[in-house]
Amino acid sequence: MGETTLDRKELFASAGKIGIGGCLCALAATRLVAEDGPDTAPGAATAARAVKRMEFSDLWVRRFMSVLDATLDVETRKKVMMANGAVCFREWIASQGRTVKPVAFETWAARVGERPPDGSLRVEGNVIFLEYTGSAETGGAAPESVCLCPMVESKPAGLSRTFCQCSVGYVRELHEQKFGRPVKVELLDSVLYGGKRCKFKITVV
Repeated sequence: MGETTLDRKELFASAGKIGIGGCLCALAATRLVAEDGPDTAPGAATAARAVKRMEFSDLWVRRFMSVLDATLDVETRKKVMMANGAVCFREWIASQGRTVKPVAFETWAARVGERPPDGSLRVEGNVIFLEYTGSAETGGAAPESVCLCPMVESKPAGLSRTFCQCSVGYVRELHEQKFGRPVKVELLDSVLYGGKRCKFKITVV
């Protein structure tokens, strides 16, 4: 797509080289500066600490999902992750100071039918086929094979497929708020498991 991407480790490494003031990602970790020693370059130490925390987060989420799989039955763990995804969407909308204005599904579907097809959205009757191509963080186009969840964009090896049910819950909450009607969501493909994009089948009830 002509875009270059930088993973979290590279971003934090860059932050250490250019200093806290030069990188927005580093600004998110400024509270760690107070822990740097008096003779240590604050930017470099903070970036190194952030990388370590990111590595621990990858390990933690993989381990937690394994515990979830071993402890709960399939339907319960799907329910838990989907509930988390729904809360994620609601909190994101609130953090943007926005609300979702409901629209009739039929009206929305007619508008979609008038647009030039781009492969990311298709409506067949009461079924929507959605391919995520945009970044929730930037609002712009996202490169292929990049997980849209910042928690696991590094794709930690061995991560349970259960994790993707969080996205299912996110997509369901988004569309239920959009249409004011219940929807059923099925994950068709995921970048965490080899797909180029996350794809969903959304059935409007």
